[in-house]
Amino acid sequence: MEAYTKEIKALEANTRTAITKRYPILLPYILGTKRLLRTAKYRFDPRYDLRKQHQTTGFNLAEHSSPLFRKFNKRELDEGKIANINIAIKNLDGITIPPGKVFSFWKAVGKPTQKRGFQKGLVLSGGELKEDTGGGLCQLSNLIAYMFAATECTFIERKHHSRDVFPDSNRAVPFASGATVFYNLIDLKIKNTYSFPITLHLRTSATQLRGSISAPVQLGYSIKVEETDSAFIKTGTEKIYRCNKIQRTYLKKHTNQRLQQKPLWTNIAEVMYDEQNIKKDIISI
Repeated sequence: MEAYTKEIKALEANTRTAITKRYPILLPYILGTKRLLRTAKYRFDPRYDLRKQHQTTGFNLAEHSSPLFRKFNKRELDEGKIANINIAIKNLDGITIPPGKVFSFWKAVGKPTQKRGFQKGLVLSGGELKEDTGGGLCQLSNLIAYMFAATECTFIERKHHSRDVFPDSNRAVPFASGATVFYNLIDLKIKNTYSFPITLHLRTSATQLRGSISAPVQLGYSIKVEETDSAFIKTGTEKIYRCNKIQRTYLKKHTNQRLQQKPLWTNIAEVMYDEQNIKKDIISI
């Protein structure tokens, strides 16, 4: 709890204003330059050079699914999101990551533009829900990050939303166990630290986004993604923060005997909904 308090106080003490907020006219130039530099890095760095191999046999390291239609969303925005996810899946499904290579979400997906068929969907920006071309791809990056969290791969780059926008509704996975993305400045990058290649599989059904990660060998254990030290903390500013830690728990195959735990992430996000919707005790500091 002390670590959470220290980080929250640091967040609230940070009053710096980004240069692009003081001078908005500079924003497209700064973003454009940063994106060009990232594009060049992905193009010329051999670690990101991945191919589709579509392995027909293998053993699942991890798998997950999530509903395509959300309780709080407009139907047409969900439909736009689903169209965007299906376009992205064409570039992602079947990608094989050899040992030591790095998967980049945006290197694989490319720029989400209308010309490529991407539609408007919901995006979370600055704590507010907005409509934008390519919106909804965070559901895909969340699912991919969650699956890789259930492997031994190393996260090179991963960021979670700094805002908790919706109260829990039939939550199936720990809070903030996924990853947000924003072309191509906020990416999801994962290094394959196994001694064998792994392959990403993605598809949609009428109602679900489904994915799995396969390997050519079967391991004697599985990894479960678990939440620990969950808390809601309220400060003197009346802001409430949702905090937790995510760990990997190793389970022996067939018996589910707990072998070991390894810490993965610590998450702190400002709560944007009414505190009456919080079902746990709120700690005041």
